[in-house]
Amino acid sequence: MKPTELPPPAQLMKFIVGMWISKPLYVTAELGIADMLVDGPRSIEELARASQTHAPSLYRVMRALASVGIFCETEGKRFELTPMAEYLKTGAMRSIALLFNSDWADQAWGCLMESVKTGDTAFEIAHGMPVTDWLEVNPRAAEVFNEANAVKAGSSHSAIVEAYDFTGQRTLTDVGGGLGILIAEILVANPSMNGIVAETPSVLPGARRTLKEMGIEDRCQVMECDFFESIPSGSDAYLMSNILHDWSDEQCGIILSNCHRAMTMESKLLIVEMIIPPGNEPSVAKLLDLEMLVTTGGRERTKEEFKILLESSGFGLSRIIPTNGDVHIIEAMTA
Repeated sequence: MKPTELPPPAQLMKFIVGMWISKPLYVTAELGIADMLVDGPRSIEELARASQTHAPSLYRVMRALASVGIFCETEGKRFELTPMAEYLKTGAMRSIALLFNSDWADQAWGCLMESVKTGDTAFEIAHGMPVTDWLEVNPRAAEVFNEANAVKAGSSHSAIVEAYDFTGQRTLTDVGGGLGILIAEILVANPSMNGIVAETPSVLPGARRTLKEMGIEDRCQVMECDFFESIPSGSDAYLMSNILHDWSDEQCGIILSNCHRAMTMESKLLIVEMIIPPGNEPSVAKLLDLEMLVTTGGRERTKEEFKILLESSGFGLSRIIPTNGDVHIIEAMTA
């Protein structure tokens, strides 16, 4: 055994009590503690007043997180940011901590056993409706959901721009493009290209703001789109970034068939997703796959599963391009 390795019981214990870290993380993210420390260290009393909390209880939470390197306690029960805590600020990973540890997510994970026994989606068991419908009537949760997805996707944006050569592509449609952050970065890096963000009505105002902030609103349209019904036609390339993993194979077949109808024989389809590696190889995709099982009813997929999915919808798999991030770019064309 290497000196830094824990014995098996200790390793297992870390996983068993993981909630002892994730839940305090959620509390500090919800309270916005990291934002309160941007200007420097503050005492626990100051933090309690600013967050309207009970100082002794908040101290216990902060002390626990400081013990694992999230925040740092200094003399006089004062706390300051650490490199990890920097990412709990608004605009960084705060929304991700809120999304994965919220009460409504907990309720869904609480139905994992029933999901495993029946194959039904845990979120629908817990909340009585699909997550997309639930978010429509819970705008605060939808705001967190959209921001967290934008942050998660943002970590792979530069990897996508660097890995794929968009030369010769005049128009790009980002299907389910969210707040438009990815297509904005692609268009900035490819000044001769125009784009379309195809999204649901509730997301389009945020996409318009992104395009305006990035100075490309004159090169990128926003269009209302239900990809289960139809997709805007005529673009040289179509992009689906972290879309298919939200849906079952049957639902993906509908989305891909609609995309196939929108494309020309020369159009390219670019699917940005994690790919599950074979065997016992460690991969965050294998863990994210459980989040899909619980929340959306979708799944992460292997290379072979993507190939089968594409071929069943009239596509031919051209190539799979690795990036320096967790995702791959799966390029396909109409067969």
